[in-house]
Amino acid sequence: MTTHRMLPLYEGKMGHQFNHRAAMFTGVGDTDLAAFDAHAPNDHVLPRYWVRDQVVNDRLARRTWGTEHALLGFRRVARNTDERTVIASFLPYGAASYGWILSAGPTARELAILCAQYNSFVFDFVLRQFLSQPSIPQGTFEQLPTLNRQDLNRLGDGAAVETWLIARVARLVGDSAELADFIEELNVLPQGSGDIDRMRAELDAAMFVLYGIERDDVDYIMETFPIVKRKDIAEHGEYRTKRVILEIYDAMTEAERTAVPYISPLGDTVKKGAE
Repeated sequence: MTTHRMLPLYEGKMGHQFNHRAAMFTGVGDTDLAAFDAHAPNDHVLPRYWVRDQVVNDRLARRTWGTEHALLGFRRVARNTDERTVIASFLPYGAASYGWILSAGPTARELAILCAQYNSFVFDFVLRQFLSQPSIPQGTFEQLPTLNRQDLNRLGDGAAVETWLIARVARLVGDSAELADFIEELNVLPQGSGDIDRMRAELDAAMFVLYGIERDDVDYIMETFPIVKRKDIAEHGEYRTKRVILEIYDAMTEAERTAVPYISPLGDTVKKGAE
C-alpha cells in the first residue's frame, strides 16, 4: 500500500510581510482566523486544508524553481487603501493557495533581494499607481521596476550590499524550522540584533537610495501611507517610521557622498568598493 504525506496548504490570509506564520485557522470558515505569534522554530500554524504530497509535487514540477527550499509569494488580495498593499513572504516549499502569487526562477539569494524590494515602501507606492481593483493581476510585478546587481553599487560594493540586505531578510524571515534549509542556502549569517523595527527601516531607507529617490520624494511617499502614520502617532506620538527612515536615508546618502562606509547601529557596515 502506498503511503502519502499530507502537506499544509498555506493560504494568503495566513501570511504577512516576511512572515508565513502570521495567522492560523481555528475552523473551516473564511474568517475563522486567529493571530499566531510564533516563539520557537517548531511552532507551526494550523491550516484549513491539507494536500497530498504527490499532488503538490506534480504541481511544483510544472515550473522551474531556482531553489527547492522555499517559495516567495505575495498576496493576491491587495487594496491601495490598506495599510500596506504588497504583502510578500517566504513559504515552505510545498502547497500554496491561489491567494499567493509565486515568483519562480530566481535563486535563493535573488529571491531574498526581491522580497526586500516587494515589502519596501517605494515598491508599494509604485504598485498602488497601477491598481484599479482589490487584487493584484497575474503578471503585474513583471511590469514594475526592480533592482539589478549593478544598482546595488549605489550604496557601496555591490556584493557587500547584497549580503548586507540578505542578512536582514534572513533575520526578518525568522527561525522557522520549515525554512532552516532556505536560510542556510542564503549563505549569510542572519543579522543577530532583535531590533526588528530598525532592520525594517534600514531596508526601506536602502531601497529608497538604491531606487535613486530624492529626499523630498521619500518624504512625500511616506505621507501616502496614512494608516501607518495614524498608528505611529497613536503609539509613539509622532510618525516615527518616516522619521527613522529619513534619518537612515540621510546617513546613507552622506556615506555615499563622502565615500565613507555606512555603519549601522546594529553593528555591521555596508562596505565601499575598492579604492
